[in-house]
Amino acid sequence: MGCDVMSRNSRQGKSGATETDIVVNVGTHETRVAILEDGRLVELKLEREAEVLGNVYKGRVENVVPGLDAAFVDVGLSRNVFLYVGDAIPENGGGPRRGPRRGPLPKIADVVREGQEILVQVTKSPIGKKGARATCRISLPGRYLVLMVHGGKKVGVSKKIEDEAERDRLRKLAEKLRPPEYGLIVRTQAEEAAQRELQADVKYLMRLWESIQRRSRRHAAPVMLHEDLGLVYGVVRDVFSKEVRSFIVDDEKVHRHVLSLLEQIDPGLKSHVQLYTDDEPIFERYGVEQDVERALRPRVWLRNGGWIQIDQGEALTTIDVNTGKFTRTGSLADTVLKTNVLAAEEVGRQLRLRDIGGILVIDFIDMENARHRREVMTALRRVLKNDRMKTRIIHLTPLGLVEMTRKRTADSLVQRLQTTCPCCEGRGRVLSPETMAVRIMHEIEARLAKRPETEAFLVRANPAVIQFIVGEGGQGSEELEERLGRKLFFRGDPLIGPEVYHMEEGSAGKIEALAGVHKVGDQLEVTAAQVLETSDTGSLACVSGYLMKLKDVEPPEASGVVRVELIDATRSYGRATAVREAPKRRRRRSSGRSRRKAKPSKAAEPVKQPAAP
Repeated sequence: MGCDVMSRNSRQGKSGATETDIVVNVGTHETRVAILEDGRLVELKLEREAEVLGNVYKGRVENVVPGLDAAFVDVGLSRNVFLYVGDAIPENGGGPRRGPRRGPLPKIADVVREGQEILVQVTKSPIGKKGARATCRISLPGRYLVLMVHGGKKVGVSKKIEDEAERDRLRKLAEKLRPPEYGLIVRTQAEEAAQRELQADVKYLMRLWESIQRRSRRHAAPVMLHEDLGLVYGVVRDVFSKEVRSFIVDDEKVHRHVLSLLEQIDPGLKSHVQLYTDDEPIFERYGVEQDVERALRPRVWLRNGGWIQIDQGEALTTIDVNTGKFTRTGSLADTVLKTNVLAAEEVGRQLRLRDIGGILVIDFIDMENARHRREVMTALRRVLKNDRMKTRIIHLTPLGLVEMTRKRTADSLVQRLQTTCPCCEGRGRVLSPETMAVRIMHEIEARLAKRPETEAFLVRANPAVIQFIVGEGGQGSEELEERLGRKLFFRGDPLIGPEVYHMEEGSAGKIEALAGVHKVGDQLEVTAAQVLETSDTGSLACVSGYLMKLKDVEPPEASGVVRVELIDATRSYGRATAVREAPKRRRRRSSGRSRRKAKPSKAAEPVKQPAAP
């Protein structure tokens, strides 16, 4: 083993403090970061493509919409970002500010105009069909501090630092180190930090802002001026601290980069970083895969046999609490109290794990005792203290309903891992082809770890899943074969559901016989139903499970058939072109009364005359 692996069932240490571990899995198509507390998954972060949250852009105002009190700004993304009038006003008093005590907001047309070039920062990633949201109030996070570019003389301290003496010390240090005309916010990580560490953070952030300004002067809009740290390094900056027991990563290159980053920001944490080198996939070892699977289900079981039901909607998430089979108490009131307390603790964990944001309503079981209601609310507030996202509990109604909000900056875990089910027209959800493809790759790796002597694999799945695995031009499957050193056969079957796949393994000869081998020169018939997609470069078809690109082939009509010939073939992907049939020779009509005369010799065969013009 490459590191000392903690027990999957570990619980709180002797001191009673929560033991936190960060587990990083770096894959070909996605990077995943799992945060575990006392051995249980509490947060899962995914990165499949570059994130835009936190990026700074120089954009051009495309539309000013008075009816929305907002503008849409072109920053070079696929969709323009949304800029609300309250986010377009400087924080340092550049006019009336939001809130009833600070006067009404101005009209958006008085703040920005169409064609104007402005600097904006993305504060909320695109969610569903909505574009990103942005602000003109640039804030640059460091290890210990956040530099508020338009913050005036504002100095703030994280509310999660509860010690008043420490808060007062950090506030005085921030006021002393604050650059003129800039604001500073002290982050939770700064607790017990020395003055030199905060001073180094201020210098770094000021250099960063100056480089952004230089790029802004050199480039015209739209252009990205600053890209926030990627997932792993953002976690190192924002989450990794001395309270974290271990930071375990399974990629050597990322391991080196993490150590290099810590050398700059906190060398003392380098001893907590470990490289995982075991054959067993890292998420399998820590039980993360099972926790992720459970996080996609609406029902979550409690330790006492009760359960909560989580139903996510577009604008509202409801959570229902049920006692289930739990009746092992002396009275109904005690049963309800214990179930509600356990549910409150689990709700706090699930909100972080599923990254649910927006408006939430929790339907606790009715409690007549006021002391019991206070106990449940205390348990809910206690567990939410560990949430880095801003939460706000409104109140508990006499019916047992709790209204609360949680800041939403991106799609939830369910939205990222699942897609609308094509079989039920949106009434349910299934795993996306990308997620299924990654899951298949993980299972191949897990099987190889258990049986390294396996020579080949055959995977049958929905064509959309196979298409993602094979990749453009078959490069995906070839790269996977090269990385694993095994023969891989991928076959698509439209009759297989989007969340189902069948995998067989064995010797190369056995798997080749099951999958069938395609070679150059093979001729196949393609029907309209077998064509998956059509583009300017040709059509993609799945014939008898085999994925192939049709070059210079007219797609067949609804009831037609096109005969093609393979001009290039690998185990899972081929390229084909239309078969050019030789022209049929005309049959010569016999002369005379009888048509059964012997065929004339070649020398006696009459020469055809050209047709008259």
